[in-house]
Amino acid sequence: MLFDNLNKCLDQQPNLTYDEACLDIFNIYKETITLVYQYDECYKCNFQNLTTLKPNATTSVVVKTSSPMQIEYSVSNTKCHYQQLLYEHYRYGFNVSEKCPPIYIKEPADDAYLPILMAFVVLFSFGTIWYMVKCIYKNSGRLRQLLALSSELEEDLIGSSSGTPLVYERSPTALAKHSDRLKSIDTFRGLCIAVMIFVNYGGGQYWFFKHSVWNGLTIADLVFPWFVWLMGFSLSVSLQRKIRTLVPKRLMIFQVIRRSFILMLLGIVINSNANLSTIADLRIPGVLQRIGIVYLVVGILEVVFTRRTEVEMASWIHDVAVAWPQWLIVYSLIIIHASLTFLINVPGCGTGYLGPGGLEENGLFYNCTGGAAGFIDRAIFNAHMYKDHALAKVYEITVRVDPEGVLGTLTAILSAYFGAQAGRTLNTYQSVRAKVVRWIIWGVVIGLIGTSLCGFSKNDGPIPINKKLWSLSFALVTSGMAFIIEAFLYVFVDITKKWGGRPLFYPGMNSILLYVGHELFKKTFPFGWVPTVQTHGTYLFMNLWGTFLWVSISIWLYKNNVFFKI
Repeated sequence: MLFDNLNKCLDQQPNLTYDEACLDIFNIYKETITLVYQYDECYKCNFQNLTTLKPNATTSVVVKTSSPMQIEYSVSNTKCHYQQLLYEHYRYGFNVSEKCPPIYIKEPADDAYLPILMAFVVLFSFGTIWYMVKCIYKNSGRLRQLLALSSELEEDLIGSSSGTPLVYERSPTALAKHSDRLKSIDTFRGLCIAVMIFVNYGGGQYWFFKHSVWNGLTIADLVFPWFVWLMGFSLSVSLQRKIRTLVPKRLMIFQVIRRSFILMLLGIVINSNANLSTIADLRIPGVLQRIGIVYLVVGILEVVFTRRTEVEMASWIHDVAVAWPQWLIVYSLIIIHASLTFLINVPGCGTGYLGPGGLEENGLFYNCTGGAAGFIDRAIFNAHMYKDHALAKVYEITVRVDPEGVLGTLTAILSAYFGAQAGRTLNTYQSVRAKVVRWIIWGVVIGLIGTSLCGFSKNDGPIPINKKLWSLSFALVTSGMAFIIEAFLYVFVDITKKWGGRPLFYPGMNSILLYVGHELFKKTFPFGWVPTVQTHGTYLFMNLWGTFLWVSISIWLYKNNVFFKI
């Protein structure tokens, strides 16, 4: 749909915000013409009325530039159809006639992606300078002695790679902070939380830093499933350590239940901070609530079925074979998910519908948003659900579907258990090659299965990739990516030590604190404010600044040996 202010472009110098352009339309045909439009992000939607022009009449409208736009009109026996991606802040001209003349540029503007390039140049320059300082410092023993820096700063400068020995011993406190932790996991988790903060703060208001309106995969859609995968990985590694130290299983189960409850409680608190006016408006599902439930299920599965002493097996799939009870239960949950998704006969919607409802399919499934998943969520939570303004604006829906709903939690358990399987592979095999090869195989295989389920397309497969529904294809594809990323980081950070994981390593050590903190203070200065000029550049600076502050806080916490755990 068009923006609310259709007359903004009638001004000589319109005050356009991000993702807006002006389209001047002039009817040179001898009859009254009605133009209709639709954006490509609204899949299979019926066309909406754009404007009606009398002969020799002209008007200007504000159009979106985040998605290609289709415009149609008919004159005599000719139907003119246009499909074009317009550019931000441009002014376009459009003459309506039976010859279907093209849309042309009247006034160009600066490239909307220039702020991203500038930000990249600044960050790249800073990283290059820091790397040069490290190289100079690492290869100058006399300079190091003269400066007499602290062990923490020296570690930042010299990294973990082999080279000139340190001029002093590290303190016990610094050693404790690194006690046999897998740095690649903390680095991966830090990447997720840093990107999560950036996209939650707005991501410069670029479409690819926002969640997909419905089907599809953007950068913003990746961080949550990766975080869930990493949670399963960390749980598996931690459990093995507790098993080796003979921690009683009843104590481990209690710890899993306690942590799950705290996560869910924190999620409710964050929800109340975001949109609470009355108890009737309080959203019950949420990110931390889903993490808590997934942690509870996967944690209890691992504690109950993991043996303290395992029978040696000369099998190449030993890490999978020893976990057959867990995998059997997880597969059962996926079968339940698929059965409910495709077999429930939703009133007025039929079975197997996975679309957004509203204008999609020309309004045939108008109140069927989310199919069975949306139907179940609305039956359980009623008004206590997420209000998706982007989805409502594009598809003009009137019913809700929660992105952290009931059915999606079942497939989120699969995502976490893929992570647990990766952790079991790490604990099972001693050879670096054996671990990395298995992770890559897992990533490629489940990634191909996921993309085949979505038909290697955005919308046309039997199970499209959909973050809001946490579809099976979404769980498989994102988990496959996580396997491959972890394999790369494990070799690059933990084995060859070419990179110490900084600065991403720091937020990965205090991820829960940063997540809760950034949610509670996202609308509070200095983390965020209302910019006077609404452009991508101003929003990008503000969102990068907020992310930088939280990463800086994580570095300060690490240097002062402060770690928030639940």
